[in-house]
Amino acid sequence: MNDSDPIRVGFIGAGGICEQRHLPNLTNLPGVELVAVCNRSPESSRRIQEKWGFARTADDWRQVIEASDIDAVFIGTWPYRHCELSLAALAAKKHVFCQARMCMDWAEARQMVAAAGSHPGQVAMVCPSPFRVRWERTIRELLASERFGRLLSVTANSMTSANCDPHQISWRERGELSGLNILQVGIYAETLNAWCGEYASLKATTATPLQKFDENGRPVEIQIPQTVAITGTLDGGVLCSEFHTGLAAGYERAEILLCGSAATCRVDLLAQQVELVSASSSKTGEIIDSVGDDWHVEAEFLAAVHAARRGESWNVRPNFVEAERYMRKMQAIHESARDGAVGHLHSKSIGSEPAL
Repeated sequence: MNDSDPIRVGFIGAGGICEQRHLPNLTNLPGVELVAVCNRSPESSRRIQEKWGFARTADDWRQVIEASDIDAVFIGTWPYRHCELSLAALAAKKHVFCQARMCMDWAEARQMVAAAGSHPGQVAMVCPSPFRVRWERTIRELLASERFGRLLSVTANSMTSANCDPHQISWRERGELSGLNILQVGIYAETLNAWCGEYASLKATTATPLQKFDENGRPVEIQIPQTVAITGTLDGGVLCSEFHTGLAAGYERAEILLCGSAATCRVDLLAQQVELVSASSSKTGEIIDSVGDDWHVEAEFLAAVHAARRGESWNVRPNFVEAERYMRKMQAIHESARDGAVGHLHSKSIGSEPAL
């Protein structure tokens, strides 16, 4: 296949973020053919086909992965299918773009890393955190600057009302569909890993205090924590604390606070701005970047596929190896909360089956 040939794409699960970002961006890029889509129902597949111009629908996901006229597979299902579909697509010599979060748990993540390593000529990418995409360049430049100084501590806060309705249960609250993923913890995990480094150790406390009910009014056991508090030490010795909840009725907050020896940086993820406050700053601080970087994720994936066709190296973020690191953190959070103990993320003891 020549590098000038179009990249022929199939989708397995095309809803949510796929319709918000991936499909609009792919249709605006040259050299892309939308070949086949397989959703959970034929009706949903036909709607996506007609709306976005796919050549055909598929009744079974295997028809997408095994198709000889498809080069790359976008996996947009819930996490419970990510590992199985990624492994099958790589085995079928397809490039893979997997929706976040990477998979159900760290064991699956390691399987995906091993499969990607066994197919070095194929691109294997996980959809990145929008926080990371927008602000990584700005934050990394700031952390390396004299005006910020040495990083001393990190704090992350994520508060929404997503879990407040006792009569509404989303797939994100169902362990059999979401695995170890909790609220937006995974998005922050990837972002903090990229900006500040990974946890060396952490201690987590979780709670699920709000009883939920099904459509018949019967109590339902919620397997995913509704609130989690994390404290720990990053690899470089920097202290880090996080608080995440979906029970903040009528309230929303999303920020990361980076305290340096010369200044403090507040990343307001809702207002989409970075504020730097130092001893010489005004009380309101200095807005150092109110724009950030645009989303070019789909173009970056396609560029990597073209590079692979030419036999050249490529770089996507996060690849499966990098995404596996935030799944390791999710595993450590559950195990720490279960055992009431500090989790050491580089220890071989991590990875026992958590209680969901």
